[in-house]
Order: sequence, then C-alpha cells, then structure tokens
Amino acid sequence: MRALHVTLCVLAILAPSAQALAQPAPPSPDGARGAPSHAIFPTQSLPLRFDHARHLRLGGVTCVRCHLSAAASERVDDRLVPAEATCLPCHAIDRAQPARPSVAGVPVTRCDGCHTGWSADAPLRVARVEVPPANLRFSHRAHVSRGQRCESCHGDLRAVGLATRFELPTMRACVSCHRVGGTAPEACATCHLTESDGVLRTRFPEGVLNPPRWMRGLHHDADFWFTHRIAAAENAARCADCHRDDACAACHDGRVRDRRTHPNDYLTQHPIDARLNANTCTSCHRQATFCVACHERVGVAQSSAPAARAQTRFHPSPEVWSGRVITARHHGVEARRSLNTCVSCHAERDCVTCHATLGAGGAGFSPHPPGFLARCGALLRASERPCRMCHEDLDAVAARCR
Repeated sequence: MRALHVTLCVLAILAPSAQALAQPAPPSPDGARGAPSHAIFPTQSLPLRFDHARHLRLGGVTCVRCHLSAAASERVDDRLVPAEATCLPCHAIDRAQPARPSVAGVPVTRCDGCHTGWSADAPLRVARVEVPPANLRFSHRAHVSRGQRCESCHGDLRAVGLATRFELPTMRACVSCHRVGGTAPEACATCHLTESDGVLRTRFPEGVLNPPRWMRGLHHDADFWFTHRIAAAENAARCADCHRDDACAACHDGRVRDRRTHPNDYLTQHPIDARLNANTCTSCHRQATFCVACHERVGVAQSSAPAARAQTRFHPSPEVWSGRVITARHHGVEARRSLNTCVSCHAERDCVTCHATLGAGGAGFSPHPPGFLARCGALLRASERPCRMCHEDLDAVAARCR
C-alpha cells in the first residue's frame, strides 16, 4: 500500500494541468488500420477531454491501472470505461466545488477539465459517456490468460489522444490468431453472434455485417451479385456460415426476379435478348420447361388451350413469316439459324402440318431446299427419325437418295 501511495503522489506531481488537458488530442495513427465495422462496434459518444499518450508517459501508469476490471472481464457488456473512483487517487475531485480553480502542477479537479460541455450554470448536466456493447462474444480474461497484451488488439496508445472506435480491433487483427492453423479457434461462431439455427447473425440496428474486402472475394459489394458464384464455388461452406439454403433458392428457383438481372418491364423486352443471345437465358432457364410453360400459360404457344390463345401474333405476319418470298425474317431462315429457339415452343407435329405431303395430311410444302437429293442419303443414314415423320416407305426414299 505504501508503494502505491508513493506512486500516486508522483503521479499527482507530474500530472498535467487543466489547461494542458483541454488541448486537442492528436489524431490516432491507428486509424490507418481501417475503421472497425459499425455493425460490430456501434457508434460511441465520448464527450471527454482525455489524453492516453500523456497519461502513459507518466511513471507507473499502465492500461490496467485505469481499466481495473478489464483483465477479468468475460462479457462484452461489462463496463470497462474508468469511473470517477478510478480517477480520485490522482484527481482531487470535489463535487461540492465543481468549478474549483486548478493549481499548476496538480492534476485537474474542475469538472470541465475532463467533461466537455459542462457548465457551472448547469452543474448537474454532464453528458454521459456511451460505449454500447459490441455485437460479439468476447472474453478479455481468456485473451489475457493466454498472454495477449493490450497493444495486440488496441494498438500503441502511447501516440493516441482520446481513444475512439479506431482503437478497437479490426477483423484483420483477430484472424492473425483465429485462422486455419492458428493458435485460436477459426470458426466464425467463436466470436460472432448466431441465430437459433447456428447461422451467423448479420443484421443489427447499427448496420449489416459484411465480410471485409481482403477475405478472398467474400465482400458483398456492387459486383457481388455477379461474382458471388466464384466465391460460392471456391468455398460454399464459408457462404453457409451466414446464408441459409433458402437464400440461394429464393433467387435461383425463379421466385425472385432481381432488377439487377431483369430490369423493370422485362417481360415485354425479353424476346430481344432471347433472340440475340439465347445462351445467356439458358444459363438459368430451360426452354422446354420454363419458356414453354410460360408461353402456354399466357397463350402465345400453339399448344396453348384454345381459350387461352392470345389474339396477337408472336411471329411476323404470315406474308413475311411463311410466304413464298424468302427473306431474312422467313421462318425457314430462322429455323436454320437457331432451331433451338423454334423447338422451345414447337414440336415436330407443328412442322408436319405444313411440310408433310398432301397424302400424309400436310399442306404439301417441301422442307427440302434445291439440290437436297445430293446429300439426303448421308442424312438418312445418320438418323431415320426425321424422315419417317413424312415418308412411310424409307426403302423407296433410300433408293432415290445418294
């Protein structure tokens, strides 16, 4: 006790004056480490004049000298900001004389020496220090017992004035130990809060939890909508830490039409994209199911129920689409260019209704271009099925083809 008394007396002699304490604190160099997430560390209110660097330059002052209970704290909602009783050994605070003038060389005793905004006209109105608990699981005791020093997480406060959120640890500092092959557990739920089913809680009143940019493509930025497939393919288990299966299904099964994929009023515009780049459409949609089912439902497919048939045509006018004059918009040209587009709505029977011979129930329009006999033999040998749609006697056809 005597040693502590001597130390406190030395501190009283060397402590700064009220005028010195009122000087603006230097900016924190550790701010360059990047600000901690607001979703993890909510905004603080620190209406104080305080200088960590000045206090730490005094003999015998350490972190635990002021933050008495920090080393034993096991919860994030423990209040570790020093209370008035912690300051009393050096600062002779007298609430009966809150505006007592300070003496040079003696630690400040006036209320406004530390509390900004305090006024003798309203002595009871002192703005409270608000340090909301972090949205984490954290135990100072567990870290101190493993030899962690305060500077490992909070940086070097010997060059910091008033410590703010910038002196709280960032995730990059944490993963120096909490990583695969590290000295601490690497599971996200070790520190992060979880929902009842074990999925990480990502939404808080203060903001949404977002992986940092350096985490191997997991940061959810404006491009993540297009790049998340790469991250998911590389490490789907990491995605599952925060996202449930229904989060994927909500988009990938078509129930949600995000405007970043299909803009508003896309229903009336999608034929253009479907014709220009059908491969892009088929990366998500299947022609034989998704496209046909929708077209049948709205009445633009030939297989639609008669009562559901749309009155407007999907194809150009009959003169252009199926007339005798062959243009770039003729259905024969379109079929040769992209038969997949045709079969997304039409079955073979639709072609046969026109292209079969008169005796076979068709309209007699030949589907074969001029000079077809010169190569029909190879096509017949490759697959008889298309020929059988119109020709019953394939032996007679084979005799004619070369």
